[in-house]
Amino acid sequence: MWAGNVLSYQQEATYLKKVPQPLRDIALLILDTGLRVGEALRLEWCHVHLQPAQGARFGYVHVMGGKSRFARRNVPLTDRAKAMLGKRSLNLGSPYVFPSDTGSPYLVQSIDHIHRDERDEHRLPPDFVVYSLRHTYGTRLGESGAEAFTIMKLMGHSSVTVSQRYVHPTPEGLERAVGRLQAMNVRAARSLAGGETRQLLATVSATAGEALACK
Repeated sequence: MWAGNVLSYQQEATYLKKVPQPLRDIALLILDTGLRVGEALRLEWCHVHLQPAQGARFGYVHVMGGKSRFARRNVPLTDRAKAMLGKRSLNLGSPYVFPSDTGSPYLVQSIDHIHRDERDEHRLPPDFVVYSLRHTYGTRLGESGAEAFTIMKLMGHSSVTVSQRYVHPTPEGLERAVGRLQAMNVRAARSLAGGETRQLLATVSATAGEALACK
């Protein structure tokens, strides 16, 4: 069942299996990074970092800019997005990740046209547009527990108000949040207790030393 421009994982798998390249890889990148279509099409290899920066867990893509000044951002890569980009990097013939036959970036209209043809051929819902892939990313972020400010940074929104539409706290999500808060409080309490114990031991040791010195 189609749910308001958000793909289920089954619909995603069906779509990615049926559509041709480069739409398949473009769609996967948008699904796993939330890039706007234009941002994905203009992505250059010099802005793709498959290896994590020092201290980071994931590689990332750097978005130079776009719709607003907030569009400039780094977006971490999922494992499958990294694998897809790694495979495409083996056949470099253009500075762009998704070059057209001329070597220049695809036009957004061209990708929209390919998508519409595939959607109609496979009888997918008529309101399933390429933007639905980005909307799916934002929705999944919200469902995974990401707060609105994090979603704003990852998706390059100009306002946290825009990002809030992806956040729909469930009872389970609220309990997970309180669980994380409790765990953090416990760690802090243990750390403080350990510090106080160490301080007490140091004080006792110093006092004992003074007593011995007095004798």
